[in-house]
Amino acid sequence: MGKKDMLVVSAHAADYCTRAGGTIARYIRDGWNVHIIALTYGSRGESGDYWRNTTGGTVEECSKIRHEESQAAADFLGAAIEFYAYNDYPLTMDEERIRLLTKRILEIRPELILTHWISDPLNLDHEITGKAVVRALSSAAQIGAFPDTPAHYFPNVYFFESTVPHSEFNEFRADTYIEIDDVYEIKMQAVAKFACQPHLGGYYTHFATHRGFQAKDWAKRGIQYAEGFKRYLPYVGTQFPLTKR
Repeated sequence: MGKKDMLVVSAHAADYCTRAGGTIARYIRDGWNVHIIALTYGSRGESGDYWRNTTGGTVEECSKIRHEESQAAADFLGAAIEFYAYNDYPLTMDEERIRLLTKRILEIRPELILTHWISDPLNLDHEITGKAVVRALSSAAQIGAFPDTPAHYFPNVYFFESTVPHSEFNEFRADTYIEIDDVYEIKMQAVAKFACQPHLGGYYTHFATHRGFQAKDWAKRGIQYAEGFKRYLPYVGTQFPLTKR
């Protein structure tokens, strides 16, 4: 049996790493192929240190730097990444862009999909991405989406954190926790590649600890760090999923 495939769709260059870097590292270690799509570089809205420290900076130069940062982080994790280089703040996803996303889903045919939660009024680029992925997945599940291409159904979709630390405001309630203790340092070294956002390390150390504390309480075993997710569709199987004890 060949390797299984995970697809991660990220609004900005760093989102996949900050919100799911530990989970990505774990799945790669367990033999999965991980494909990342970064819709934007976050050049306009998520590159504060570049704009503060660069006299005469340009979106083009910032985008080049962000591309290099994100590629380095993906390489460090061991994931494949592709960049669509759409504008951010605001990101727009029209029919043509959703069709392209649908096409990539049908090409990759992932077993597991991670993307943004569909409500994030503090960062509408995130919300728009999550909703676009859901629309693309709905299209990919139809037999006529692309003639002569088999449909691809998508039961295993998980949304990662909305804008932190405001998960409650964004109505994000994690129902799935992935322990990342043994891959935490890999995640944080990947996060450190994003020099345009030096605050990310502190933010996501705190949040990994916060989710780890919750996961520890749910599982009643020693967990220090975790990432939280929300499942899109109900679980269906021949047995109940069991929390690792």
